[in-house]
Amino acid sequence: MNRTSWLALVVAVGTISGCASTTEIVDVPLNATPQNAGHIARASLSPVGNQTSIYLTLTGMPSHMAVPSRLDTAIYAGSCQHLSAAPAYQTDKADNLNYLSMAPRTRYWAQAPVALNDLTKGEYALLVRTSAADGSRPMFCGKINAG
Repeated sequence: MNRTSWLALVVAVGTISGCASTTEIVDVPLNATPQNAGHIARASLSPVGNQTSIYLTLTGMPSHMAVPSRLDTAIYAGSCQHLSAAPAYQTDKADNLNYLSMAPRTRYWAQAPVALNDLTKGEYALLVRTSAADGSRPMFCGKINAG
């Protein structure tokens, strides 16, 4: 792992461990869509003030992606089977933390403009899509639960 990847990993772990206890971290199993069948993913959500940090770990994405270093994530009202028409909360772009690495897992980080407490009280789903350059295709989705 190169120096930049290590630094990004240290920052992400420090953010999660420094700002939240393990009881405040919400684990979201993400199910692959038919466009990404056979792959698995998880999201760890943690509070950062009145926002939510999203740390994604993916085991695979399609190899033909033009921009594998970036994904789009959004939080929708409803469930993965019945998403609202538009995102309830648009996150910033999910940046790849180990893009230049040959790691079997890929890690991404994003932040949502909503408190984690608000997300766990409602009915929300986290949707992970390819970037617009790759057609904004849904790759993973998971229901946000308090635990």
